[in-house]
Amino acid sequence: IHLWENHWWWQSRHELVMRTIRKLRKKGQKDKDWRILDIGCGGGVAFDDFSKYGEVYGIEPDEHLAHAIPKWKDRVDQRLFDSTYSPGEKLDLVLMLDVLEHIEFDEEALLALRKILSPNGRVIITVPALMSLWSAHDEVNHHFRRYSAANLETLLTSIGFKVHRLEYFFTWSLPLMYLRKILAREQTEYSVKVPRWPLNDVFKSLTQFENLLRKFHIQFPLGSSLLAIVSVDESTHVE
Repeated sequence: IHLWENHWWWQSRHELVMRTIRKLRKKGQKDKDWRILDIGCGGGVAFDDFSKYGEVYGIEPDEHLAHAIPKWKDRVDQRLFDSTYSPGEKLDLVLMLDVLEHIEFDEEALLALRKILSPNGRVIITVPALMSLWSAHDEVNHHFRRYSAANLETLLTSIGFKVHRLEYFFTWSLPLMYLRKILAREQTEYSVKVPRWPLNDVFKSLTQFENLLRKFHIQFPLGSSLLAIVSVDESTHVE
């Protein structure tokens, strides 16, 4: 929770996700409360913001995180996400934020996700990008893979999703991430910490500048993370 509240990366990703949700809301049913599921919700750290758009629930397998926020503990199901999960009703919005890389069999997870999404529902997915960035960071965080835009799109369409948006972000951070990869080789122990002031603020400002450029429709061919927005492709039949 400390990292989520203070680290430039978590805060910048949250701002990106909230902007994305607001855009989806403008295009969708503005007056309808969405049924929202946050997979890997960290105990509901973002529920205060997500709940502005509907009834929000979460899944969190880590027992230390699942009930870390008393206000939302009754909305968080401590379990792994798989084909046995049933929300009761189809979902309008699912958030899978840096979760897919932690799942060994990502195809199975996406198939399970497809079955619980409403026909007009959307999924927002973020994942770490580029296997060339693989480092001790990925190993410590129990990642199975990093994705490219091409292989993520292939995976999503093969499952029966329609991809509405797929783009790299945190482009500015690529040199920093490659440097982290080199430095992590020399460390006997690796952990993620909030960068010292003023670096944390500088990194967040660089992300904000990158986002400003995006408003002028500047496309970035690479980045250290990927964002995808998908829905169920009704023309595709998947068992």
